[in-house]
Amino acid sequence: MARGAQLADTADQISVGEWFSAWFATRRYKVAPSTLGSNLSLYRLYFVELEDILLSQLSPGLIKDWLAMVEHRCDEQQPGRGQPHTVRHCHALLSAALRDAVDHELLDQSPMARVPKPRVPPARPKYMALDDVRRLLRAVEESGDPRALAVELMARLGLRRNEALGLVWDDVDLDRRIVHIRSQISRVPDPATPGSTTLQRRELKTMTSRRELRLTDELATRLRRHAASLPDRPLLISIRGGRPVDPDAFTRWLVRIGRSIGVDVSPHRLRHSAATLMLNRGASIEAVAKVLGHGDVRVTAVYAKVLDETSAAAVEMLGNAFDEADTKFE
Repeated sequence: MARGAQLADTADQISVGEWFSAWFATRRYKVAPSTLGSNLSLYRLYFVELEDILLSQLSPGLIKDWLAMVEHRCDEQQPGRGQPHTVRHCHALLSAALRDAVDHELLDQSPMARVPKPRVPPARPKYMALDDVRRLLRAVEESGDPRALAVELMARLGLRRNEALGLVWDDVDLDRRIVHIRSQISRVPDPATPGSTTLQRRELKTMTSRRELRLTDELATRLRRHAASLPDRPLLISIRGGRPVDPDAFTRWLVRIGRSIGVDVSPHRLRHSAATLMLNRGASIEAVAKVLGHGDVRVTAVYAKVLDETSAAAVEMLGNAFDEADTKFE
């Protein structure tokens, strides 16, 4: 707190950049390292225009102009889409820093009180139509890339990207047509080389993520063919003589394949698609939660919220039930 007292002695001379420097120095004791890292990254990318402005001169109008500039920059980076959440995060980070400036008596009140939160448009559906999933599966298969199997497992079983890439043959029982989901590929610090990272197969974080899934006949046949072609490799999906696939490189490859056929795809969108397809075909939300490895069905419910088709199907099923009942009394 001594640092805050020193700053308070010269409040009218403190710039936004100087205050953030002092604020981040103490924030590391209050938030998780990942949160602090995200805050610092956001600050470096978007706050440079504010750094030389004195705290006492930071007005609501100036902040609104700055947020408009951030929004414009995001629109230039992603034309037609932008990053509305980035603008919201910038607003939240500046609000938090200025609240602490008030607590340290550097400001009488925060100018953010007159700056409304940027609105975030409703989320677009994050699932793919069944035809688009089929087109994607054909495209990755035709590519001849060994990573195509991971895409098929994600689409057919709703696996997370790192779960699919972490599967080994010991996880698969082809006779019983069962696959055990119990590990994932992760990038971790390399103890042999300080400052670098390496890929490592690790156990899943939660018990609910560990699960058994039944393979369809088609998928089991696909895996038998794959096993016959790679008899000496422990990982189901590997590159360059059995090395694990980097998850981020996999995502870039998948997005590139999707763009080549006009399909907007990501690992999460593929998993979301699997969930919504199950729900649309009549699977209960509890069953879908077990397939996805969710410990709380409220997490799974997010997948259903964007689906008008799901609620329509439920109403239709209810109507059919009444119609069937009525015919018994005719």
